[in-house]
Amino acid sequence: VEAINQASSAEMDGLAVLIKRTKIPKGHDKIITAWNERRKVMLWGTEDLGVPANLRTRQQAITENTWSVKKGFNLDELQQETKKLLSLLENRQPGLMTWNEFLYERLQGLYKLTSQALGK
Repeated sequence: VEAINQASSAEMDGLAVLIKRTKIPKGHDKIITAWNERRKVMLWGTEDLGVPANLRTRQQAITENTWSVKKGFNLDELQQETKKLLSLLENRQPGLMTWNEFLYERLQGLYKLTSQALGK
């Protein structure tokens, strides 16, 4: 934030690249505010080099990941289990006992994951 507040126009270009490539665990709102204030001082108009949008997207991803961790489930596991179920449904063979067993297993897996997510 301090570097943004003192940056020249050329330095802002460099900071934009740096901000977009750096893992930023917190303080996204402070960086966005400082970035927008500096843009106003430098009379950049609507040009923001994509920094605020980039930070908001990453902030939301962190929030979603934190939510899933707090709820005790993994979104990747949920996605994989859902893909397996969809594959079974796309290739329906309800007359086969093994297909029905796999379907039952997939549904149980999804039930377990979603129950964890909902706290039930």
